[in-house]
Amino acid sequence: MRGRLDWKKGRWNVNTETSLIHRGLRGWQRTTGDSITYFRWQYGDSEIHPVYDEATGSGKRFYGLWQLPALHVDHSETGNTEPRDSGLYIVDSLHVTAEFDQLAKTGLTDINIRHGAYQRDRIAYDNILFSVKHVDIRGQIRRRDIIVSIDAEQIRDDELVNDPQFSPYLRDFSRNPEPQMPEEGGSDDPYA
Repeated sequence: MRGRLDWKKGRWNVNTETSLIHRGLRGWQRTTGDSITYFRWQYGDSEIHPVYDEATGSGKRFYGLWQLPALHVDHSETGNTEPRDSGLYIVDSLHVTAEFDQLAKTGLTDINIRHGAYQRDRIAYDNILFSVKHVDIRGQIRRRDIIVSIDAEQIRDDELVNDPQFSPYLRDFSRNPEPQMPEEGGSDDPYA
């Protein structure tokens, strides 16, 4: 007489399987993985323009500075990011594959992913700031999320003008104040 599959119980249940998978993924990440810096948007503390969705006053506020371990990070760099004659420009893109448990440590849950609560979050990688565009669950075991992919696009300098928190990521150095030159008549040079 053959046993039915739904009657069999053993030590390999869903909890055991997912725990072993997460342990294996963390080992893989430590050996060959990468990491990104993740920022979550603070709705309550941010000041944004009601029409243009741009920072005003104290600007957009983000919390965290989580070093998120990633299984793989694919940074597609654009050769020329200068605006074209039509006014359009191309930006770098970022594709991150991560373990769901690691992403959940930033406060992003399955409900947040379903409702798009990540759409104003930011990622820093290679000293470039990216805006999260899409988060997708890529692997599950009985509705338990295992693998997550994150797609993001580079944020240009003109979009960071009123965000003082991210001033270190400005790439256009002409916006930074120039050093003050000594006044004429006096010299700070000891060899002059």
